[in-house]
Amino acid sequence: MPDILAATLRSLAFLTRLPPVSRAFSGVHPLGSDAHAFPLAGLVAALPSALAVLLFGAFGLSPSTIAILAIALLVAVTGGLHEDGLSDVADGLGGHHPKDRALEIMKDSRIGAYGALALVLSLMLRASLLADIVATGTGQAALALLAAAAASRGAMAWLWSSLPSARDSGVAARVGQPSARSGRIAAFIGATLLVIAGAIIAGLAGAVLPLLAGLLVLGQFRKFLVRRLGGQTGDCVGAAQQITEIAALLGLALALG
Repeated sequence: MPDILAATLRSLAFLTRLPPVSRAFSGVHPLGSDAHAFPLAGLVAALPSALAVLLFGAFGLSPSTIAILAIALLVAVTGGLHEDGLSDVADGLGGHHPKDRALEIMKDSRIGAYGALALVLSLMLRASLLADIVATGTGQAALALLAAAAASRGAMAWLWSSLPSARDSGVAARVGQPSARSGRIAAFIGATLLVIAGAIIAGLAGAVLPLLAGLLVLGQFRKFLVRRLGGQTGDCVGAAQQITEIAALLGLALALG
């Protein structure tokens, strides 16, 4: 089995609820070593939602209904993994807690007000932005969904590789941090797919605006993590996926507006 295919299948086993392919797990493969395949795993994870957009569009459903169903399906495929990270980060870093207390809150499985607000806003923004794109055409929306999924997972791999772990325990620390090279490769693949898809969807503006929006929010989020935690956790990596996906969809919606 080709390495990139095996790495993608192993990534899918962690990042989604899709059944694992046993042939891809021969030997020892820490998740961090497969980070370069995260954008491709994102494409696969978003494929059912992209197909749903086309299908429901053919049945004449409204753009808002199509978008909500597509996002719901994407959450179901991923098991809400990244949404969980976003809510934990919002709860831990939403107040003015010192680092140790913030990390303690982020480990708590209970959701607080900041986490609930972050989840609601993330779901609403993604559904609303996708609906705006669906209104211009279901083909464009399906492609946008795939591109945003790939780019945001490249972003999370880069963030994970570019910052030290904020604590010695936790998922991100246990599964092995990606190398800087793996993080750069993942970011490049994700960004390239986003630029190509954006150009197909909305020309030059579609190629530029989503990329700039993603880079801006990811860069600011990284600075925020350095200031508050001095590094990253698995929850932070998941939150990076969420905010970058929103930024990519916003850029594409603006380009089509």
